[in-house]
Amino acid sequence: MRETNRFVVWVALAWLAGCGAKTAVSTGAPTDGGTPDGRVDAMPDAEPDAMRRPIEVDCGRSMQYTTPRRELMLVAEVRSELPVTSEGWQVLGQPVGSNARLMPEDARVTTFWQDRPGIYRLRFTATDSAGRSARCDVRVESVVGPPRAICPEDEVTTGVDEPVLVEGGGVDDDGVAAYAWEVLGGPGRATVSPTDAPSTTFRAGMPGSYTLRLTVTDIDGATDSCEATVRVLAPPVLDCPDEVRGPTRRPLVVRVTARDETRVVDGSWELTDRPSDSRARLGRADRRGDRFSVRFVPDRKGRYIVRFTAVDTDGMTASCDIRVIGEPTPPTVECPDVVDTRPLTEVGIEASAEDDGTIVSWRWRLLDVPPGSSARPPAPANAAATRFTPDLAGEYRLEVVATDDDGMTGRCETIVRAVADEGIRIEMFWDTDATDMDVHLLNPEGTQWRTPNDCYYANCVSRDMMSVLEWGRPGPDDNPRLDIDDTDGFGPENINIDEPYDGVYRVGVYAYNGSGRVTVRIYCGGDRTEPRIAFGPRRLRGVGRLQDFWRVADIDIRGVGCDVRAVDTVTPVPQNGRPFPR
Repeated sequence: MRETNRFVVWVALAWLAGCGAKTAVSTGAPTDGGTPDGRVDAMPDAEPDAMRRPIEVDCGRSMQYTTPRRELMLVAEVRSELPVTSEGWQVLGQPVGSNARLMPEDARVTTFWQDRPGIYRLRFTATDSAGRSARCDVRVESVVGPPRAICPEDEVTTGVDEPVLVEGGGVDDDGVAAYAWEVLGGPGRATVSPTDAPSTTFRAGMPGSYTLRLTVTDIDGATDSCEATVRVLAPPVLDCPDEVRGPTRRPLVVRVTARDETRVVDGSWELTDRPSDSRARLGRADRRGDRFSVRFVPDRKGRYIVRFTAVDTDGMTASCDIRVIGEPTPPTVECPDVVDTRPLTEVGIEASAEDDGTIVSWRWRLLDVPPGSSARPPAPANAAATRFTPDLAGEYRLEVVATDDDGMTGRCETIVRAVADEGIRIEMFWDTDATDMDVHLLNPEGTQWRTPNDCYYANCVSRDMMSVLEWGRPGPDDNPRLDIDDTDGFGPENINIDEPYDGVYRVGVYAYNGSGRVTVRIYCGGDRTEPRIAFGPRRLRGVGRLQDFWRVADIDIRGVGCDVRAVDTVTPVPQNGRPFPR
């Protein structure tokens, strides 16, 4: 009776402590008339991805113990996506003279009987409907004499300060009289309790690998020992900042250190929270040893939550949440660098702004103009898009300022370049208010001012870009136009001819009412923003009985070229309407 009970205890311990010896065999061409080449379409009941998963078997402990003429139960497990067509146990090797038996042989659970001490080698094999097979081997020692200590074949794992059962046992032909557990070593203090039973409970307060020894003693005082390994697992230890601050719309780097008693195999980043109107995404992640980092650009002001998760070789994870505070920055304003137009031709200019908040206002200003310009500021001045009209050839510098809801501002400048691309362009302006100066242009046939050969305020004011004077060839290209007649001060007044016919044109200025210093700029032959020559400022008097007439210069047009020659004489003229001097 004592021997029977001992055998039952041994079988139970053998299976409780069992682990396994698995073998996965890849599929080749079947030899039993199955589907050739592993084709799925020839097997309508098989799913394609099931064909890619091999059959697996598990025999439990690879080394088991018994005594002669005692039955031992062997149990195999089979995992297969396809039906199993055959399975069974066989004896591969046994001591000389033994007559070992398996009952039954063609099942997963069998009873093994043997009659002599020594080592027996057994094998379990299973085959699925695709012809794939897998096998596992078990060694059984039939013991006579000294006892055998039995420890877990595989490493036992647990957590810090978490108790774990370590299952052991022993076998002897006359019975095991005593068990003794002890901790041989490890990274910290550890306990086993009880110490005098086949199985014990282990607990440790530090992660790492611990070695335990089980010693069994039989009734004759003979002993045997085995060792078990218990590894105490702990998640990675993270060193994470509570908060990272940085300006919006500029890259910043979030850094974390992750350490583990084994190895951190993976670190991942996730943006778990952000301001409602943000579209920010995490950028490139990097790892250097135990240091992990990720680049991040907060696009809106406010709080973001960046989560880091580390995974160690045991699959244990640790996470931390890091607050990232996007601090407000001024708007980034963009506007055209240069806009080309012609004098007195309105242009549209549009600015845009990128900001971490909301743009609440816009403001356009005219910073710089060519000398003599009376151009009005851009309008509207309080919108992203505005319009501007230059009045003279040259460059105008405009500025736009955007203000956000934090009161921070960004600015941008645009150059409006008014190009004088006419064959002849005369610009005249003066420096006194409430006065009236008149520009005149006499054509090559002209011998007397204030006639149809003279372009001036009385006959040459442009209407819809069409001149009221007909000069030279048919058509408007060589006709003059006076774009504006300024009668109350400063000017400018401009006379233009797109394609003048050849000859010598004379420029004059008449002090119609009041006195002032007058400047004349002459463009010809395709000059753009810089005049061919400028005259003045010349003081002209137009008060009293006499008014000054200034014969400024002659413009000689020959083909596509031109030549400007100064005349630069001033003659007082009576107010009685007498002709100006030629």
